[in-house]
Amino acid sequence: MKVSILRKISIAIATLLASSTVFAGMDMDSRVTQLENQMQQVRTETAIGTYGAQTATTRPEVDGYGWNFTVNALYWHAKVGGTEFAYTDQDPLGNLPISGRAKDIDFSWDWGLRFGLGYNLDYDGWDVRAMYTWFDSNDHSSTGAGQNSSVVPLKGSSKIVDDVNRFQFCNSAKSQFDFDYQTIILELGRAYFVSSQISFRPHWGLKTAWIDQKQKTTYSGGEAEGETLGLGVNNVKVKEESDFWGLGPRAGVNSKWHLGKSFSIFGNIAAAVLYGKFDVDHRERFSAVEDRRIKLSANRHAFSPNLQMQLGLRYDGYFKNNKHHLGIGLGYEAQYWWRQNQILKINDDRNVIKYDRYSEDVNIYGLTLDVTWDF
Repeated sequence: MKVSILRKISIAIATLLASSTVFAGMDMDSRVTQLENQMQQVRTETAIGTYGAQTATTRPEVDGYGWNFTVNALYWHAKVGGTEFAYTDQDPLGNLPISGRAKDIDFSWDWGLRFGLGYNLDYDGWDVRAMYTWFDSNDHSSTGAGQNSSVVPLKGSSKIVDDVNRFQFCNSAKSQFDFDYQTIILELGRAYFVSSQISFRPHWGLKTAWIDQKQKTTYSGGEAEGETLGLGVNNVKVKEESDFWGLGPRAGVNSKWHLGKSFSIFGNIAAAVLYGKFDVDHRERFSAVEDRRIKLSANRHAFSPNLQMQLGLRYDGYFKNNKHHLGIGLGYEAQYWWRQNQILKINDDRNVIKYDRYSEDVNIYGLTLDVTWDF
């Protein structure tokens, strides 16, 4: 009987040990599976067959459709080179010595809009975006001659009034400038962490732009003195246009310096080189004589490089059980376009009227309020 009892105890102990081994084996398998899953999250095989660390994505991940919509309110100021249209001189005939002050166009601050639509791709955390920007600004300026002084014109030809005697001064000048700016950007990028608090989003794509510039200037007044002519009751009107359309590659990088879970400082920079056509027209008219007119066209194809920079503060948050993401950013933005103003500059020091191009730069800067919704 004792032998039977000892046998039963031995079988029970063996069964318990076997069960423990099985359970331990099952726990080890699950641990290995979990470890493999974790390794897949931090380890990746590259396109050339090597292995390395995988960077964690920083794009908003929501339980939605992968789309995002962006709207920007722009409060910008434009600066255009080559808008000087007259200067005042202390001599009533505009003779030497000259002591005066140039008058140009100083744009006011104006509002603009930017819209964007993006989609988060399943492949390697990439995303695609399309953005449209619209900004329009116009301004006018004027100047007049005081006592014993004159206004010297800087636009147009001095031969518009007479082939022999030159139009060199007047009593008043006024000018209006219209600046219209539109761009469309298509880009492919990937946002990822490079440390626990810093993330980058390199991107590249295409940019197209429409930049239209128009300046209308009117000179009037001034009595004739020998070979130096004023305008009397007549006027001279000068109309200039430089319209550009171009297309070219664009590349850049966005950076975020995370201050916590929701707030961050962002700094973005991008450059593009557009190749396009400048439609340039120059027209002049003297009101007293119908045939005293000048009409020139000087269209050309050329490259137009530009640079875009942004710096500001941003908030990102999730709501509705992580089904939606809302990002709000406020920052300073600046765009610089080289040799964008191709308006003509008349040179008639000799008998034949010739021209040069202003080839002046354009820059736009101001505040940008960005609201992005991921869904």
